[in-house]
Amino acid sequence: MSVPSVPAPFYVSPSGSWDGHDGIWSTFHISVGTPPQDFRVLPSTTGAETWIPIPEGCEGSLVNIADCGTLRGVDSFDGSVSRGFQSNGSSTWDLIGIYELATEKNLWGETGNQGLYGLDTVSLDSYDSGRTIEAQEQTVAGVATANVWLGSLGLGAASANFDVRDQAVPSLLVSMRSRNYIPGLSFGYTAGASYTSPETPGSLILGGYDQSRFESSDLNFTVGGEEGASLPVSIESIIAEDAFGGTLSLLPGGRSVVTAIDSTVSQLWLPQSVCDLFAQAFGLKYDSGTGLYLVNNTIHKQLQQMNPSVTFTIGSTETSGSTTNIKLPYSAFDLQASIPLFNYSTNYFPLRVAANESQQVLGRAFLQEAYLFVDWDRDYFTLSQATHQASQTDIVPVLSPSYDTPTSEDDPALGTGAIVGIAIGACAVVAVIVGLAALFIIRSRRKRRSAAEVEEILPTELHDEPVKPPEIMSAQVYELQEGENSKHELETKQVSELQAAFLEQELDGDGERFGKYGRDQRKHNVYYEME
Repeated sequence: MSVPSVPAPFYVSPSGSWDGHDGIWSTFHISVGTPPQDFRVLPSTTGAETWIPIPEGCEGSLVNIADCGTLRGVDSFDGSVSRGFQSNGSSTWDLIGIYELATEKNLWGETGNQGLYGLDTVSLDSYDSGRTIEAQEQTVAGVATANVWLGSLGLGAASANFDVRDQAVPSLLVSMRSRNYIPGLSFGYTAGASYTSPETPGSLILGGYDQSRFESSDLNFTVGGEEGASLPVSIESIIAEDAFGGTLSLLPGGRSVVTAIDSTVSQLWLPQSVCDLFAQAFGLKYDSGTGLYLVNNTIHKQLQQMNPSVTFTIGSTETSGSTTNIKLPYSAFDLQASIPLFNYSTNYFPLRVAANESQQVLGRAFLQEAYLFVDWDRDYFTLSQATHQASQTDIVPVLSPSYDTPTSEDDPALGTGAIVGIAIGACAVVAVIVGLAALFIIRSRRKRRSAAEVEEILPTELHDEPVKPPEIMSAQVYELQEGENSKHELETKQVSELQAAFLEQELDGDGERFGKYGRDQRKHNVYYEME
């Protein structure tokens, strides 16, 4: 009698496109609904839901932009250009209601960002192997807010619960694990180097990691956070080389900074004192209208010629001693912001001021040069220096510790002991399978200079050439709901920004049947969200 074979890791195919409004990022292809509607999305190491744009996001100041849907990663549907997910075009869409987007609330604050939540079929493709994952009744949120420009595929180990029909709404990875689509709640991810190496797309492996995409590191980090679902690290040092001022420290006072790895956002959110040192070292100008750090044309050309680099020394928040280094070239910071942030492409540096410790994150810009592996089942993750090649893969499976497959002569398969042994051994060799790798030993050959010394030797252009204020999008982007306070429940009356016809098709006018969502809980690595 044969036994089931060990489920293989799933290599999620990159879309082949580079998308984004705050840089160009290697996106991944997913399909939602029946018949399928296609989207190019980014992985979210923090979220646990599938977020996709809806047509309302292309209204307001974007109404006259013909390719708005394309800019937001929406592919054509039913032979026509689409501006977002058409829920009335999916026979498997099951409306839940309008709820607040909880993920990244620590960064956005009380802005009223909401999503149109429902259950639908989500599919992923692996073109190399010809495999497809199709999971039914997945939590999907249609988003209109400009804070979520591209859609996202949640990689967090969570399950949203709205107290609907007395059952939890399953997140994608949890559902896939329960159906043995992938071997355990683990993933390896690197964003790819959109500027350093444009020909190298990002890499996303579910249930394993690609050890050809990073340099080995033996440092493991512990999953943490209030709900045990964040990826915290401690920044022990930040060293800039070949910047204005030569080689210098960008971490004042030698103090460490606790931050989290979060691919949902692109920028590095760091304390004001750290941002000030970055601004001096790279000649940046803060734009209060957008909260971004801009780079004028003269400084931009100088930085490209100087080709400075920044090395982050990363340690664990729980133990001291062992560290790993992630080195980023200037090209990883050489980004452009466009619609809806500005009416034309504007050079900026992916840095934002964190108001408090909960806002301190290292986003996709960091993951361009780091490879992240996360094992939610074992509550650890690794982080390594990424390597930029896409010609071959070397994928290593990591199975759930609860997976137990007997072996037989008819259908040999690895037993639990062997699988766990492989996983543990791999972890010692590989690091962080979900993100962008980083490992580099700093060899500082230049004298470090203080911020005051740097100020004295900055080029005259930095002081003499003002940054021409970019043309910020004047009108607000169309969203699901206006107002300072976002709602946590399904509206019982028409939401002002939603089309009347849209409401007639999607809302039953009752709303009360959905009730309130439940509080977050953690049970065996399954989480309930929407608090």
